[in-house]
Amino acid sequence: MKRILSILLFIILIVKLCIGQTSFEFGINTEDNCIVSKAAKDNAGNIVIVGIIGSITEHDYDAFILKVRPDGSYDSERFNRKDTISYFSTIDVLSNGEYFITGSYSIEGNYNERDRLWVVLLDSEFNLISEKTFLVRQDYIGFTAMACTIIDNEENIVLATGVIEEETKEKTNFIDFAFYKFDQQGDTLLSKYYHYIYDQLPWELRQMPGSDNMMLIEQTTNIGGNNELLFLDPEFNILKVNYISNDIGINGDLSSDYWVTDTSFLMSGFNSWYMESYHEYYLATYLVDTSAVIHQELVMNRNDTTDYTAWRKSMAYANDSTIYIGGFQIYMGFWITDPTIVELYVIDKNMNLLGYKELGGDANYELWGIIATDDDGCLLYGTRYDNPDVHQRDVHIWKVLRKDIDITTRITEITEASSKVKMYPNPVMDELNIHLPFDNSQTNVVVSISTLEGKTIFHKKITGQGNMVSLDVRNLQNGLYVLNVIDNQTLLYSEKIIKN
Repeated sequence: MKRILSILLFIILIVKLCIGQTSFEFGINTEDNCIVSKAAKDNAGNIVIVGIIGSITEHDYDAFILKVRPDGSYDSERFNRKDTISYFSTIDVLSNGEYFITGSYSIEGNYNERDRLWVVLLDSEFNLISEKTFLVRQDYIGFTAMACTIIDNEENIVLATGVIEEETKEKTNFIDFAFYKFDQQGDTLLSKYYHYIYDQLPWELRQMPGSDNMMLIEQTTNIGGNNELLFLDPEFNILKVNYISNDIGINGDLSSDYWVTDTSFLMSGFNSWYMESYHEYYLATYLVDTSAVIHQELVMNRNDTTDYTAWRKSMAYANDSTIYIGGFQIYMGFWITDPTIVELYVIDKNMNLLGYKELGGDANYELWGIIATDDDGCLLYGTRYDNPDVHQRDVHIWKVLRKDIDITTRITEITEASSKVKMYPNPVMDELNIHLPFDNSQTNVVVSISTLEGKTIFHKKITGQGNMVSLDVRNLQNGLYVLNVIDNQTLLYSEKIIKN
């Protein structure tokens, strides 16, 4: 009997693991315009996403919540507060499993004057536990949709958001910072506003390692624009502001989800360089320290396209060897319906590029965020539209596993000597072998794979002892690529490969 019970329990466990480790894709026809903002993982491994839904022409919106389970099933709900325009901006999951949501709403019916800060507590079935509202401070007309939160070391929820000043003839840029601290019942413990002469945009709020202080990655829209690191103590006193050098062209929509050390972190964003008569925009990841010094840049570029990071969250940390970076191709203009792609990269903590996957391509997609899942995969959430006559964005969800995207490597020792780099087989289906003319433990060999257009999709420093590097390339789409072998920044070998 015990043996039968053990077997049954083992079968149930395997079924649960198989359900969790699933890739899927689906769209939700909202029959309206939808924008998804932030996401969080709840205690059951579900991904809960918040945003807004409504009419883009009338600017009549309601708050929206969506829960995606590990098997791809989902629930959604529209929060229709009568005679208001409402917006959910952030979500955090409390230790008791409740959803702590912040947003804003207007009782005047004006989208840009949502003057009520809205704190909503829901249970895991979207039942309302409590809601509280706080009027924006005098001299301001409302809250922006841009907001970010953390749960601090005392289990309080800290919110950084933008507040809109009353427009005057002397000032046309009028977004300032507001900081709030709530207990887990949604009561305010502290709030503080900071006035600036330019717009201030909060990108990412981080808890400092080993400290109660916080770091806000933000941008000021002065001439040329500056990305900054703003440091706060628990009482929201500004300790210092460090300016990130813009010499390499970093733009906004910055995300961070991994501290490398107590004083350095990875940050994703989009960058640009000037190409004769136009700007080339591309995705990039940076190693940055808390003094705002950039130590390393990993370029993730698709030539001749405008590529942006996800609007709200573009980095998702799963483990030290699995960090996802998400972005999308974009065309300038209003309601452009040309097909676009969503881009997903996987890197490790040392900024090796380990794989790449394209999603979409059959409609116009915008990626709003990305979050790691319990099986070390990731869930991407965005919007889709393809009809220029109907102003309707539908929600679109992708779940991707690491095995769907990864290019893995191993290094071994073989007795056969070689006087030069050799690569075989070519064409290749599964495994590509690179025979080195030396033992890799004495060198700094980097292997990279690029498309013929110059887009790098794999770039990794090979560690370990041996002279045979093997790459599992089954996840590469069929086509032509360029393989490069680099030693101490010197190109040793370059050859086209055919992936079948």
